[in-house]
Order: sequence, then structure tokens, then C-alpha cells
Amino acid sequence: MNIRVLHIELGRHLYGGAKQVTYLVHALDKDSAYQQHLLCTEDSEISKVSFNRCTTHTIRYRGDTDLMGFKRMLNKVKQISPDIIHVHSRRGADIWGALAAKLTGIPAICTRRVDNPESRFAYYKYRQYDAVISISEGVQKVVAVHCEGVKHQRVIHSAVDKNEYSKPPHRQWLNEKFDIPPGHFVIANFAQYIPRKGQADLILAMRDVVKKHKNATCLLFGKGALKESYQSLIDRHELQHNVKLCGFTNEVARILPNIDAVVHPAYAEGLGVILLQAGMSKCAVISSPVGGIPEIIKHKETGLMVAPGDIGGIVESIEYLLSHPETLKVFSDALHHHVVNTFSIESMTKAYSALYNHIVKAQVQKQ
Repeated sequence: MNIRVLHIELGRHLYGGAKQVTYLVHALDKDSAYQQHLLCTEDSEISKVSFNRCTTHTIRYRGDTDLMGFKRMLNKVKQISPDIIHVHSRRGADIWGALAAKLTGIPAICTRRVDNPESRFAYYKYRQYDAVISISEGVQKVVAVHCEGVKHQRVIHSAVDKNEYSKPPHRQWLNEKFDIPPGHFVIANFAQYIPRKGQADLILAMRDVVKKHKNATCLLFGKGALKESYQSLIDRHELQHNVKLCGFTNEVARILPNIDAVVHPAYAEGLGVILLQAGMSKCAVISSPVGGIPEIIKHKETGLMVAPGDIGGIVESIEYLLSHPETLKVFSDALHHHVVNTFSIESMTKAYSALYNHIVKAQVQKQ
């Protein structure tokens, strides 16, 4: 069966959900049974990505309340006339995509990537979809309460690109780029500078770690509203030589093989793609048992878990890995094996392909 798929991704940046879209589109482009279209915004990074056969369409879009943006979206949907619509992002796309599906009668899928609670009105949005897919069991627990009557509700895990995140280490490059003294134990965090990512807890943990271990460096990659607050916290505790705000980076795949551990003390997380990337890069992980993270990190098997807000636990975990390099390697190897076998692009693509075929066949039979 030949299927015309319209992917809707309205995010501006090429990470998280948008990156997952590129994985899926590239993989499906290899299958001649699919004719793919991508609808994105003019100012987005994904609009610059070159695909083999997928056709990219751009629209002007200003966010959740942009009625004219929705009109442009609806016109594109009618013009393309897909067999199925796949909505990948929020930023209003989940709402407008549901409305477009209702107005056109085209079956639609929504992929939910975050575990943020929604209002009771979310029920009216999700009931327009034939399928609501969660990227983790943690996300599904949150979204399922709004999906009564939705035909297909399942978990399809996000994926990580094995080729992109299997680079060889080059520690001298990392040391020179971020001014790290030789012999330092290096940990890193990759996330937006927002409260739920837990960077403040990590900074406070480093205050205690460096009292015993002067050879510890923490790199915080990201951007966000709390940048100045975090810098003030670093300055207040005189951690400038050991904790560094490094800003947003496009070199995650190059950085990961050169650090000793990723510390991700989040308070909420849909899945934690950075943990998949760390695992593929054979990097050890310390994280929190929230959202979908327990589907990646098993305590004392594929990494270490610390309760959200447990600064003492973060300190203890960092010091343990610092003092037990052989255990660090056991954890990183186990995580690598788990990620390779559970979170592949092939597995994700196969699951979505089966879902597309099932929904489109059901639509044809209904007609």
C-alpha cells in the first residue's frame, strides 16, 4: 500500500522532537511505499534539512494563538491531501493539527513527548486523533487520562542515531576547548536552564564535591531564563574554576565520548534523549527516577539514580563514580548495550510504519 504522510513539526530548533522527526523521515524515505511531506515554520532549523524524497513545506507561524498560521496550515493540508497526518510537536501544533484532522476528515496521529500535566480540556483535543503515541511509559501515564475513546494508545520510544553518537574520544580537544586541567574528572549536563532540569541542585552538589576533589569539573550546556541565576550561584560559592556555564552547543556527539559522566537530576522528563545519547556514546549516567527515565536507567545496573532535589545523593553518586572507575565502565557498557537494543531508529520506524498502515487500511475500509 502506498501511503502519503504529512509530518507537522513546528519547533524552531533541531533537537528533541524535531531531531526525532528527521530520523523517522530519513528512514521512511528508503521505503518507496511512502510519499512524505514535512510541514514546518519558515524560521525553523528543520526546514534547512535535506531529505532524499520528502518534500518540505514552510509556513509563517507565530505560536499557539496564531489563527492565520492555522489557516496557512489548513491550506497546506488540503493541498497535499495526505492519507495520514502525523503531528510531532506541541507549540500549538497538537491543537491545530487536531482541528485540521476534524475539518478534513483525514486520520491523524499525535506523538506526545513531554510529561507535563494538561488541563481537563485536553480531552477535546486528543479525541480528534486516531492515535496518541507516547515516547515513554512515564508520558503515557500522564496523557492516558485525557485519551478516553482514542483508538490507538501505545508507547513508541524515541531513538538515537548510532552513527552520530559513536565518535572516538579526543580528550585533549575537550580540555583545550573548555579550559579543563589534565587529569580532571569531568561531568556534564545538557538541558535548558529551567527549574525542572535540576541544574541548581547540581551546582550546589559541586560545592561539596570540590571540597574533597579539586580535580572535578562540571560543564553545564544549555540556555534559558536561569542563566544569570546559575552564574550568581556559581560565583557565590566560588566555583568558577570547577563549574562552567557553556551555553548551547551543537557538538553534543563530539563532547560526550570525552566526559566521564552525564548528571541529569531532573524533576520531570518525558524520556531523556540526552541519556540515550550518553548511552550510545558509552558515557556513565547519574539521573532521577522521574517520567520515562527509569526506562533507560536502572539503578546500579545502567547508571545511578538519585531522588529529585537530593543534593547529598548527587554528591555521593559523583564521588562514587570518581572513586570507582571500574564500576563506571560497567555502568556505561551496560547502558550502551541497553540503548543499542531498545532505542534504535529501526525499531521506532518499524513501529510507526505498522501504525500508519493499520490506520490507513482502516480508513479505506470505512470508505
